[in-house]
Amino acid sequence: MKLSLPANISKLRKDHSMTQEQLAEALGVTFASVSKWERGVATPELNLIAEMADLFEVSIDALIGYEFRNNDRENVISRLKQYCHDRNNEDAFADVEKALQRYPNCFDVIYYSARIYSLSGLTQKNGAYSKKALSLYNRACMLIKQNEDLEISDISIRKEMAEIHLALGEYDIGVELLKQNNPCRMNHPLIGQTLASSCNDPEGALPYLSMALLDLTVAQMEVVMGYLNAFCKTNDYFNALALMDWALAFYPGLKNPEKRSYMDKNEAFLWAIRADIQLSLCKNEEAKNSLRQAKNIASRFDEAPNYSASSIRFVSCQSPATAFDDLGDTAMIGIDDFIASQEKSELLNLWRTVKDEE
Repeated sequence: MKLSLPANISKLRKDHSMTQEQLAEALGVTFASVSKWERGVATPELNLIAEMADLFEVSIDALIGYEFRNNDRENVISRLKQYCHDRNNEDAFADVEKALQRYPNCFDVIYYSARIYSLSGLTQKNGAYSKKALSLYNRACMLIKQNEDLEISDISIRKEMAEIHLALGEYDIGVELLKQNNPCRMNHPLIGQTLASSCNDPEGALPYLSMALLDLTVAQMEVVMGYLNAFCKTNDYFNALALMDWALAFYPGLKNPEKRSYMDKNEAFLWAIRADIQLSLCKNEEAKNSLRQAKNIASRFDEAPNYSASSIRFVSCQSPATAFDDLGDTAMIGIDDFIASQEKSELLNLWRTVKDEE
């Protein structure tokens, strides 16, 4: 911790409209002594520090610039967590090392210290920091039974270690670590990216990227439906409509012009939801147009339904992959069921009108 005694002496002296000579006289020392204190060349003895604190009407702690910090374990961990969000904080490392010395067997201290070194190694391209992080992460894995954070696990730590290896150019080690700790294909995107870019293995990358893309389509729908429920239940229809526009923009780029896919069924369903939101905003004509879109897309899909994952653009599956949903046996039935479930006569009547159109 850096103390600021020289600067504080100078500031407080000036605040009290005193010259260096006057301060020296008040303390019974030479002018040269005061000058050295303020330049940081020399340090006054403790009794003189106490006299100056009394003279300037401040505490000794305030005079020397000491800030008391509670160093119990919880406060130490809290500071380490904050350091993880601070960029270019070189002062953090002294605190980190003290924490590691004081709590060498505390999972949280070890883990967040590792993150600090890892992030600094990445942003500063400092290999020594990255190596230090790897060592600490290994230690954290040994102490994982202490962990109470549900978002942290042995697997998540191994992924962070893999990312360090990749940043260090140790691609084979990093990829292998990702493959070994890959439940629910969570590492497929990074494995595919690394194989294609750093390992010069585009053919090996495609299966990982394909499955990652399929998982992305599922996650996108789940996130969209979650947000929509949140927005609609709080009557935030403007954000609901904006979200729907973003969601629908996701689909065209994944369509294979020569094939129908289950993405069409999802898209038709989202157009129907969009109409419901527009009605809530009194945009009746726009709602009718959205229902027309839903009807047209659903009708085309139902003419030649295709639930094979290989029907999605960019996807190349080495083994069969089939999509399943709870939207109904057909896209049109799915829309019918959704509109009926809303129990809104205006929406139902509008849908009937659109369905009767040629």
